[in-house]
Amino acid sequence: MTVVAVAVLITLVAVSAWAWRQAPGRKAASEFSEIWKAPWGKQLMLDFFGLEAILALWMLTDAHGRGTWVSAIACIAAMPVFGSMAAAFYWLLNVG
Repeated sequence: MTVVAVAVLITLVAVSAWAWRQAPGRKAASEFSEIWKAPWGKQLMLDFFGLEAILALWMLTDAHGRGTWVSAIACIAAMPVFGSMAAAFYWLLNVG
């Protein structure tokens, strides 16, 4: 699992850097808002946020057992911006 968490972090950092170079700033924001116009875009985004909720529940459950509340709260707060990178970081900090 640690290898998977590292792979997620490396892949998402690389793809995020590439995407930022392709569509920085406002262009990225306008592309993001376009997702909501198509029916499958709505489904994709709701699925993404649903997965974030499940990851947050996992982190809270793990934090309850390990006493890692600070890192769990910080990573959950970072998930809307960093997505699964935050959950992978939590894994590497506390579990892996």
